[in-house]
Amino acid sequence: MLIAFLAAAHSGRAAQIGDLPGEDISSGEVEKSQTKVKAEAKPVIKSTNWLTPPVEEQLSRDRTLIPLGKGAVFVPTYSEPRREPEVSIYTLGGKLVKSGQTGERILLDSGFYTLRLGSGTSIQQIPVDVTVEEGHTTVIPPDWAGLIVETMTGDGDYIDGQYEVIRMDKWINFGKGHGLKQERLQDIRTWLLPPGLYRISKPGEGFNSLRNYITVQLNPGELSQVEVIYDKTSGDIISGGLKSLDARKKAGSYWSYGLRAGGNVNLSRQTSQEDVRKETMQVSSDLRLRANFDNVRYLGISEVFLQDIFSKERGRRFSVTSDIAQLRTTWIRRLNEWLGPYIRTTVDTHVFPRYSDKDTVKIFVTVDSSGTPVQRFSTDTSGDFLISPAFDPVELAEGIGINVEMLSKYYLEASTQIGFSARQNLVDYSYSANSNGDFFRSKSAYEIGVESNLNATVRLGSQMALDLRTELFAPNASLSRLRLVDLTADFRFFLSRNLEVGYLYQVKEQLEDVKNRFPSTHNLSLRLSFNF
Repeated sequence: MLIAFLAAAHSGRAAQIGDLPGEDISSGEVEKSQTKVKAEAKPVIKSTNWLTPPVEEQLSRDRTLIPLGKGAVFVPTYSEPRREPEVSIYTLGGKLVKSGQTGERILLDSGFYTLRLGSGTSIQQIPVDVTVEEGHTTVIPPDWAGLIVETMTGDGDYIDGQYEVIRMDKWINFGKGHGLKQERLQDIRTWLLPPGLYRISKPGEGFNSLRNYITVQLNPGELSQVEVIYDKTSGDIISGGLKSLDARKKAGSYWSYGLRAGGNVNLSRQTSQEDVRKETMQVSSDLRLRANFDNVRYLGISEVFLQDIFSKERGRRFSVTSDIAQLRTTWIRRLNEWLGPYIRTTVDTHVFPRYSDKDTVKIFVTVDSSGTPVQRFSTDTSGDFLISPAFDPVELAEGIGINVEMLSKYYLEASTQIGFSARQNLVDYSYSANSNGDFFRSKSAYEIGVESNLNATVRLGSQMALDLRTELFAPNASLSRLRLVDLTADFRFFLSRNLEVGYLYQVKEQLEDVKNRFPSTHNLSLRLSFNF
């Protein structure tokens, strides 16, 4: 009898050996969980309105490997893991074993556990008993409810409105929350709650108050997005209700897009002491397009930036005083929350041809048509000397290295990148000026070295933000040749949901023999800002 029992146990154990490496991203894990749910007479929940893909696809995207001797628990996410409360796992005796995020496998030893998930205190969280098997992923059926609350005024401006979430049938207060401004909507926390009827009220209002609240029914397996409308003057809640999912954002997509555009027209007239009148007009514009990809493992940021400043004096034609066209793309592989390798590419050029504003130009020739070095001057008196055609020169930069997320808070985000870089300055037909104002033909250049980038965002309250970007490059890793490739400070003051005052400051170090190696540009603009 004992021999037969041991043989049967050995046979059952051997049947699982082939599954130990953790190849568990097939539909089998979800099907097993759903079968178990059916056996317990619970409905199978389908993800109809989540911001994330269905459970099957979430499993396939999470590439966590299950090592030998381990199993895993997977709690589906309705929005994003970073926006949802942590999951805590306890032994049956009540000892905390591990914590993790929704949407990610949590590795555990085989055995029996109690899992707690959701918002509120530990005693308010939803308990789930789970069994972890070696080499397998136990998927928790998503029968809780999700809630996202956005707060805004009657004018449509998103604000940092405060509220409380109260379950009405048992009058349980799950805590306080707050909304965010338009540019931070993607960072609003997601509540995970037991299904039921909830009251969203202004902090301080009693359970029986007849003012400053709305109610919402939260259903199992569903993510509800709610808008709460506040009076701009009194701060009272005046209305609210369910919000349909953003039709411009595909459910389950990790991509987000944005556009910022602004410009100014400045007219001036000056009369000197010699009674000479001078009339000038300056036109400036800037356009920024971005595309972000953000999930647990990868972060991709691509951005196109265009800035042009034109000036016009009476009796003279328009001249371009600033013309910047940049394309930047960076991709980061997250090894954990703060560290990972990166790869990036930048392209810098200009859109409009550049002409000299002088009637007489001296051209310093260093090489003749046969390639023989010479030194002579030629003069251009046409008043229409072309310094560089459109899109000439083109500066390319490629980098690879390590990205470090130093800080990630609402008020301050900072990251730095250190790695190797290659630079190419491709010239077709362009001139550069030396310290004497003489022009000479530019040449293409190629360099290899190390780079260091610093990116930071500082938020001063809910209406002001400052984006900082610094890029340094040392050819051949020589610190004595370290130079400032780019320094950009972009200050924004939000007047309304889609309107902002912007100030842009930029410095780039010049390599030529010029009087000022650190020319700077300043641009004050009124911008329209769209996030979609």
